[in-house]
Amino acid sequence: MIKWNRCYKRALSLIIGIWIITQAQEIGARYLIITHDNYYDLIQPLANWKHKKGMRAKIVRLSQIGGTAVEIRNYIFNAYNTWPCKPEYILFVGAPNFLPFPQVGTTYSDNYYTNMDGDIYNEILSGRLTVHSTYEAQTVVNKILLYERTPDTTDSLWFRKACLIVNTCGNSFDDSIYWSDARHAAGLMVNNNYCRIDTLSDIYGHNATTIINSVNDGRSFVMYRGSGLNNWSDPFNVNADLTSNGTKLPIVLSITCRTIGTSATPAFAEKWHLTGGPTSPRGASGYFATTTVVTEQAYLRSAVAKGFFNTLFVENKKTFGEACEGGRLNVYAMYPYQGGDKEYYGFTTLGDPEMNIWTGTPCLLTVNHPPNIPLGNANFSMTVLKAGDLSPISRAIVCLLGKIDSTVYAVDTTDTNGYAYFSIIPHVIEDTIYVTVTGRNLKPYEGFMIVRGANTPYILYLRSVIDDSLRGNNNKLINPGETINLPLWVLNWGDSTGFSVTGLLRTNDIYTTITDSFKSFLCVFGRDSAFTGEDGYKFFVAESCPDGETLSFELVCRDINDSVWVSHFNKEVHAAELVFQEAIVSGGNGNTNWEPGETVTVVVTVKNEGSGAIDSVKALLKSASPYAVIIDSVGSYNHIGSDSIADNVLNPFIVFADSGTPQGTIVDFQMTISAGYYLDTLTFSLVIGKKDYYIWNYDRTPIPGQNIHSILTALGYNGDIGPNLTSDLNLYQVVFVCVGVFPNNNIIYNSSPEANALVNFLQNLGGHIYLEGADVWYYDPLYMGGYNFGPIFRINATGDGSSDMGPVVGQPITFTNGMNFAYSGENNFMDHISPENASAFLIFHDGDNYYDCGVAYNAGTYRTVGTSFELGYLIDGTPPSTRAALLDSIMHFFNVSTVIAEENNTAGPCLITFTVSPNPFSSKIVIKFEIRNPFAPLGASAFQTGKSEILLKIYDALGRLVRRWDYETMRQGNQISWDGTDHRGNKLPKGVYFIHFKHGEFSKTEKVIYLR
Repeated sequence: MIKWNRCYKRALSLIIGIWIITQAQEIGARYLIITHDNYYDLIQPLANWKHKKGMRAKIVRLSQIGGTAVEIRNYIFNAYNTWPCKPEYILFVGAPNFLPFPQVGTTYSDNYYTNMDGDIYNEILSGRLTVHSTYEAQTVVNKILLYERTPDTTDSLWFRKACLIVNTCGNSFDDSIYWSDARHAAGLMVNNNYCRIDTLSDIYGHNATTIINSVNDGRSFVMYRGSGLNNWSDPFNVNADLTSNGTKLPIVLSITCRTIGTSATPAFAEKWHLTGGPTSPRGASGYFATTTVVTEQAYLRSAVAKGFFNTLFVENKKTFGEACEGGRLNVYAMYPYQGGDKEYYGFTTLGDPEMNIWTGTPCLLTVNHPPNIPLGNANFSMTVLKAGDLSPISRAIVCLLGKIDSTVYAVDTTDTNGYAYFSIIPHVIEDTIYVTVTGRNLKPYEGFMIVRGANTPYILYLRSVIDDSLRGNNNKLINPGETINLPLWVLNWGDSTGFSVTGLLRTNDIYTTITDSFKSFLCVFGRDSAFTGEDGYKFFVAESCPDGETLSFELVCRDINDSVWVSHFNKEVHAAELVFQEAIVSGGNGNTNWEPGETVTVVVTVKNEGSGAIDSVKALLKSASPYAVIIDSVGSYNHIGSDSIADNVLNPFIVFADSGTPQGTIVDFQMTISAGYYLDTLTFSLVIGKKDYYIWNYDRTPIPGQNIHSILTALGYNGDIGPNLTSDLNLYQVVFVCVGVFPNNNIIYNSSPEANALVNFLQNLGGHIYLEGADVWYYDPLYMGGYNFGPIFRINATGDGSSDMGPVVGQPITFTNGMNFAYSGENNFMDHISPENASAFLIFHDGDNYYDCGVAYNAGTYRTVGTSFELGYLIDGTPPSTRAALLDSIMHFFNVSTVIAEENNTAGPCLITFTVSPNPFSSKIVIKFEIRNPFAPLGASAFQTGKSEILLKIYDALGRLVRRWDYETMRQGNQISWDGTDHRGNKLPKGVYFIHFKHGEFSKTEKVIYLR
């Protein structure tokens, strides 16, 4: 009888609800869809989604309202002026041969349908699906839903990447406009945390394949600027059917002449909109282009492009239609009488005008709402939070929609605390109330609530606490190897009391064993909670449980009437996860490099990337290398908190390198770490005997880098050069990077492997970098998605510059003192750079135009030099203004020297005066010396006061003796002239030489540079 009464009540409730629904009056729609009859069923999923998210939607067929342009406009005009809920957006479904594409004046434009008061402006924002078949209709609708409703978050970065295309035409005025549009868009994107912006151009050798490769990698926007008609001009005449970007669907802006079809045949570029299949998406989710054709009016299209992106990134509008309207409004506002009106009419939105555009990685949501609400009056609130840190989200749109009861339809916007408030009257028991949350850059949340009878209990899990005090570390977190006590509360969502309620805890998790699964809650009053008591459920977590593992539990509650309620909740495991960060060598000769024959200490830094802390970590170092002998293999770490680093500086390892180890030998180490339940092995490598330098010659005109390599080799430095950045940077002490000058430059993109490797080389390997490039400091990071090296080099990029580099003048009290070079290199858009603060210092400025162009920085652990000119194209002048002197000074600034070191040993009673000049020299150098013994008789020379041999020797940079003068020669005077020849009279090559003077215990070595 009781069961029959319940069924009767539910049936009666359903009948009443249906009656109420059928009596509901037409109130209009915010989102109106007008479709050709062929596509009515296929557009329904999109209408359902718009309605569910809070955009009350309505679909009408042409057969209902009439198929002519006049009949369609009359219907829209009546709806706009009479419906209580008037249209804000209209979607036209059908190509021009299915749904008329009217003209305003001589311009094809849907503005004919959306201008409601006779002026030029759209009172309703429209979009059009120019589909020609049911297959295309399914395809386009599916792409829109994939983009907005279920965005592809497997790659979180593609939302912050873009592709901007500049197709130059040889008209310097138009080309400058195209570049201005690309730079404008890129600047806005960079300021909105975009991580990569491909700027493609025919002048860089890019083509249609380059665009397809970029899109396939995932790009949120693709904008084309250049000439075009029907499709983009060669070499960017893309066939969108060849794309394979799947669900990473961009917005494509075709900002050129007519690339929208105005008849039964689509424009070729329109394939971006139409390509793909219902189950094989590709191409674009939205397409923005015009129906007009103009010549030498690139400035009009420029206003559209800039207005589009300003609307999104400056005004923070969120829909595709608003962004397109922003472009139209901008061109009309700037050029109302110079063609702006036709461009306003012509630019057409192909796609869903209300589609929320992603301008950042979608934020995942945690939405707290009741799982059940009572029949009749239901007053409640819900919160919308960021899934990561649970911070509140304001201005999120929350919509409630009854599955059966259409009278349940409510929309609210969250306040600053993330709350939305509702008061609804559900009429149908057991009805599903859909909960949908959307907003700017918010991944949609779709949940539901169930309408329950008011006079029945409904008991579900409410909350619980972690107690790990008995067999754990008492940090209130679940760690591997702990036994957890879980006190728990349940809540009765119904109005009636639940009698003799019990709860059974279950799990299928492989890492969890429940040891106490049954608790009694006795009576649970309506709308009240009950507690297990401090002695809660208990479970054990295996020591092998990984960090971040989500333990899923099921709580099954029963009452005396054998009613069953099942609820679920999760708990996260927090474990340590140690990863290698860096290994620092100290000792030996003190140059931070491990050389053959040296015994050094090794301090290894690790980072805990897990969410749990770890204590008392032991480390054991091993190596199978025959060149490394581990003297002390045991290290230790104290407390290592979550997301923190630690090192074994108080208990380092000690290792020895065999004296016969070849230079550049890589030694692999394994470090076994253990602490309680934790056991892992980390690996790292160290190099014995690093090379001096590597030149990454990433310049389309490689001669400057090749010149640097030749000069460094002649100076006696040991290094390599290549067009690619070597993966073995730890083999080198210094990296030279040459990226070139526009238009022959390359870009080191943000988040690229090369950028990460260079930063790691500085910060973690303690290396030094010289970086040159005309755009690498200012333009590339700001507009092209290039990595911003400014902060790590302590360089402040102040301007894009022009073609006025030279002369390049050194600075006093620096290693460029007295240098002054003419410059013969490429000379376009030379970045202006200055020291960021007092820790960096200026080394070069332009002598004619007085802007800074070279900065050096000593960070302590690493050193850098950055220039905006090409060092290899400086012109050698009077010493010290030579490239050899400059490069040798840079290497010394980097603490790298050649085989023979300069020395000055003046111990003893004799006073030595020893000078060489000029230095550098090209034809002859004069070596002057004077030795005076303070204890010698007055007037006696040094040669008369003892039998100590006086020698003068000259070595090349590799330590080879090339010339010497003996005692008999030198006693004839106090100076020697050397013309750069060896002992046979042969001319020696240009480069660095060392002049060594010795008299008894006295010695002095001077480095000189021979230029020839």
